[in-house]
Amino acid sequence: MKKTISTAVFCVLSASAMMAQGYTGRVFVDANQNGVWDKGEKLLKGVSVSDGLNVVQTNADGTFSLPGHEKERFIFITTPSGYKTYNAHYRKIEKDAKYDFGLMPSGGIAKDGSHRFIQLSDTEIFNTKNHEDWVNNIKDYAANEDVAFIMHTGDICYENGLKSHIHMMNTQKMEKPMFYGIGNHDLVKGKYGEELFESIYGPVYYSFNVGNVHYVVLPMAGGDHKPGYTIDQVACWLKNDLALVEPNTPIVVFNHDLLTSGENFVYGPKEKLDLNQYNLKAWLYGHWHINFMRQQGKVTTISTATLDKGGIDHATSAYRVLTVDKNGNLQSDLRYTYQDGQVQINSIANGQTVVLPSGAIPVSAHLYSSVAQPEKVTYTCLQGEKKIASARPMKAQTDWNWYAELNVPKAYREKDLTLQVTAEFSDGKKVTASQDFRYPTQGVATPHLSTDWTNLLGNAQHTGVAADTLLCPLQPAWLKNVGANLYMASPLVYGGNVYVASVDENLKGEGAVFALDGQNGNILWRAQVRNSIKNSIAIADGKLFAQDAEGYLYAFNTTDGSLCWEKKLDVSGLPDLVEGLVATDKVLYAGAGKGLCAIDVTTGKEIWKNEGWRQGEGTTSTWSVGRNNLISGAQWQALFGNRLSDGKLTWKASANGLSNRGATPAVHGNQLYLISSKSFFILDEETGKVLVRKDLNLNVDVTSTPLLTDSEIIFGTAEQGVMALDNQTLDVKWQFTTGSSLVFTSPYTRKPAATIETSPILSGNTVFIAASDGCLYALNCHTGQLEWKHATGAPLFATPAVSGNSLVLTDFGGNVYVFTGAQK
Repeated sequence: MKKTISTAVFCVLSASAMMAQGYTGRVFVDANQNGVWDKGEKLLKGVSVSDGLNVVQTNADGTFSLPGHEKERFIFITTPSGYKTYNAHYRKIEKDAKYDFGLMPSGGIAKDGSHRFIQLSDTEIFNTKNHEDWVNNIKDYAANEDVAFIMHTGDICYENGLKSHIHMMNTQKMEKPMFYGIGNHDLVKGKYGEELFESIYGPVYYSFNVGNVHYVVLPMAGGDHKPGYTIDQVACWLKNDLALVEPNTPIVVFNHDLLTSGENFVYGPKEKLDLNQYNLKAWLYGHWHINFMRQQGKVTTISTATLDKGGIDHATSAYRVLTVDKNGNLQSDLRYTYQDGQVQINSIANGQTVVLPSGAIPVSAHLYSSVAQPEKVTYTCLQGEKKIASARPMKAQTDWNWYAELNVPKAYREKDLTLQVTAEFSDGKKVTASQDFRYPTQGVATPHLSTDWTNLLGNAQHTGVAADTLLCPLQPAWLKNVGANLYMASPLVYGGNVYVASVDENLKGEGAVFALDGQNGNILWRAQVRNSIKNSIAIADGKLFAQDAEGYLYAFNTTDGSLCWEKKLDVSGLPDLVEGLVATDKVLYAGAGKGLCAIDVTTGKEIWKNEGWRQGEGTTSTWSVGRNNLISGAQWQALFGNRLSDGKLTWKASANGLSNRGATPAVHGNQLYLISSKSFFILDEETGKVLVRKDLNLNVDVTSTPLLTDSEIIFGTAEQGVMALDNQTLDVKWQFTTGSSLVFTSPYTRKPAATIETSPILSGNTVFIAASDGCLYALNCHTGQLEWKHATGAPLFATPAVSGNSLVLTDFGGNVYVFTGAQK
């Protein structure tokens, strides 16, 4: 049974800690919101109050008494469920200060205690401006969806950020309780690292209650400057805090970093407080700039990247909405910023549409709002003003995509028609998109996927030159949604079928590998994995290889999806594994850092394991197979060469900007072509020596592999679309600027960057390249002139594949497309 006491000391740091003066006050409902207790205003019993070490609960008259301690700085309360504070949940300890806490009712909590909250992290606003859009996204979503509170898990960043952020986001401005945690870059110069943070945001550790859950905010263990607290001191307070929490109450912890990669959550090096004994449900953090959820024993751990810029591992710019049930179980949804209720019909390409075997046409649309959920999506088909089909419902397939099928009456199959899709959002906004089309009276060209495409860009060297020549315009042959987001795992073609892999950023069981019939897009099989597959997959020996974010490596039979073998790679618990694997006909190269290994594709037996370099912060490269070396790398470290025969580290290259790189090199003979930071490079494959460096004066920290044509070197950029260099002089030959990204991924790039994370593919004289603005572009490789494009309305993060008369494309909304074209 919960104890109700006026003074309690369960954990004492030292005898001298009890020599400070005592503190008294009251907690009440501030009905007139004047910040002062007035006679008749309700006094609250059983509210926990702390001086940073001791924790007590208020008496029946709402009063409390605390003894104080040697390192006291604040008196603060555990804000009870259903309330928010008048101005702050804390009071600084000062001479003649009053420690009364006036509360106001706060909504967003159901009768059974279930509720939702928003987590954001690592906003790092110290050197950026123009934050109004994403701040308003948070505020508007919180209002529209009635969330209970908003939590920022740290790295506000440095003195400039700390002083500015509180004016952008506080309880009054956001109209919801707003809480902050401290990150490593929030520990700045002063008497002690958290001095400035405390002066603006109050204590660096505290708790509050919402619904049936006890939330705890804990500080970063260390950072840029030494903190004034120790983790054992915090653990001592935490032990006292939890001692007054009803047994079996769900506990959720916020911190800037993860406590452990294991299953035992023990807090404090000496105090050793076992949080697993307190019904710890979840640990939410940031720090790594990644979106990553996993289950660590009974504890769900949740990392959220930054919401206004790309993450370190090219994570999508997003905030996270957590739905908490009455038992404290959490369900997550990532929400992408800067989307103003856009709608795009993606099943029609330049007036042409897919026809299903039934004769119906697919009605597929991407729609998204950063501030509201779609409540109703319908489609209408017209001939002129005449409605053939009116306001028919569509069904959600993913967080971006909605779908239906339309049977066009035979009388209208030779007519010009208009398809309209209308989305109605929970904030009252209504958006309609239209596309004109003509039902094809002749069959769409049958896809012939005759050439295998078994690695990123077709082969283990990632050269990106297709064996087949497609002539534009392309026409849609089929599209299929797999029910999960498709990220950087580029589609593969093998034996006439298509293979893709999905991410599971919300840990809903959506991570999987899919085989689709190359003729019609029917899903042949689906193989579940444990977590997201964030990067390249590969095929060899009749097996499809994929590695998930937790470091599990899988080999699936391409025929039926059965598991041939699997292996837990020796990779770190953090960061998540975002690197791409590569395979030759005999050897698979997978993992990263000390978990990088060569594996026999048939048996799964390890051939060698890397000992020469450690895992990086989050490196989106796919490994490349050279003549003598496997080319790999680590973010913020170097590019590495590991000898193919035994895995020995033969060289590393980190100078001139090569340490900060997400792109994959292309291997041409004994040379490596790659982009990094703000430069284009050619390296010697045998030694890693830089042979050529071209300063580009623009950001190319993207996962785009340079394409070498007979006269150009073509690649994507972080902010300015596509660039082509003359392959002899390295002068800029042409540039093609795409639209602004729908979702930002390149590290630290923000609105309105025109980012391309994919690699160009050459088919004849045409370069196909997919962009983060949601469009597939076909450009003349010599001039950069636009030949054809298709707008999907969802970001494109995966490099397409070309096989036979077909191009295979995937989008973030979960769609797989096959387009066909005439062949030369």
